Amino acid sequence: MEYKKQQLHIRELAKRLKELAESPDNMRKRQNWADHNELKGNVEPLLWVCPDDDGAWLELIPEDTLKCTDPDLKSLELKLRKYLYHSEHFDDDFVFEPAVYFDMPGEYTGCHYGKKDQTTAWGLKIEKKVAGKTAYHLDNFIKTPEDVERILEHEVDFIPDYQEWKRLKDKYEDAVGGIIEVQFHLPYSVLVQSHLIELVHLRGLEELLYDLYDNPEFLRKILGHMSESKARLLDRLERNKLLFENRINIYTGSGGLGYTNDALKRPEDVRLKDMWGFADAQEFSHVSPEMFEEFAVKFQKAGLNRFGMGCYGCCEPMDNKYEIIFKHIENLRRISISPWSDTKIAAEMIGSKAIYSWKPNPVIICCGFDEAGMNKMLRETADVTRDCVTEIILKDIRTCAGTPVHIQKFINLAKKIFKK
Repeated sequence: MEYKKQQLHIRELAKRLKELAESPDNMRKRQNWADHNELKGNVEPLLWVCPDDDGAWLELIPEDTLKCTDPDLKSLELKLRKYLYHSEHFDDDFVFEPAVYFDMPGEYTGCHYGKKDQTTAWGLKIEKKVAGKTAYHLDNFIKTPEDVERILEHEVDFIPDYQEWKRLKDKYEDAVGGIIEVQFHLPYSVLVQSHLIELVHLRGLEELLYDLYDNPEFLRKILGHMSESKARLLDRLERNKLLFENRINIYTGSGGLGYTNDALKRPEDVRLKDMWGFADAQEFSHVSPEMFEEFAVKFQKAGLNRFGMGCYGCCEPMDNKYEIIFKHIENLRRISISPWSDTKIAAEMIGSKAIYSWKPNPVIICCGFDEAGMNKMLRETADVTRDCVTEIILKDIRTCAGTPVHIQKFINLAKKIFKK
């Protein structure tokens, strides 16, 4: 397809997205999320399904079905197609906006996890050894006192590539023809206050866990520096007007949409106090509450408490850690309840003080659909969360057996059971 026809194709998709965004049903969902995020308690549990970009979405929208051949327009087409596919196949509470979002081009000098080709992080030379098509192996790159000093001397930063940013912005805005917005946001790794995930990429998981016993002072020194440096980075990003409005339909914390009833701001006016922040400690899933407090949340709070609203947790169970999280995170608004959490303990500890962000195990829809088992799981969780501000986030969907049917069956059953 010649370039002009690719542009016309993009504009047709953009028109359909804009129509979705303007529908009364979509506006109702937007308001529901705003009230839900403000803990008003007048909204039924909200539901959002999130196929993985490098997982189930590859099955639902195969690359060979895309019409655009220009690499940039192909990326834009895929984003638009995902929104439209979601609207056609998944009757959940996702909200559509007349906008698409891209990562701001640039270099994050910390550990940009998920980026396979990164060669330096926190002042160290690293090599992410590929293990399969998209996975890579975690190695130990901190082996000498000099390596430690390099980390401690490194002031973490995000360096925008303004030339590439302008090139993409002009190209995408020309392609959509003013029908929808094109926005660029800081990459996810830049704002997240989960220092452990960066350190584990530099140290390796086994070595990190041994350090808790064998070298705790080393951990305090490294994590203390990461905490302070990332907090200073947040302040610089705010001063340099590089923040963005995340009270919209983008991934908030480890799942959930970010709407509130406050008026949205222009990017240059956004402050940290306007934004959602996030931290987790998946690497410490099985350490003691005391070690979790000392080596995770005490360091994470320096950055996370700068945000207006905080999200905590992802896939780690936190059955004996909720009091610690509430103690240290001043702005706590959303807590993740992973598939390995005790849902009853979580409900008792969270109550209506924060959003109960329940993450069912995605395995339940990956290869089939056990309706009896799923019915039991949903009813048990609905029963224990009846006094909570609950959301159901079906995420980490690595595969869906190439069909949307199992996901939609889950949506139908969950909406029926959780209906108040």
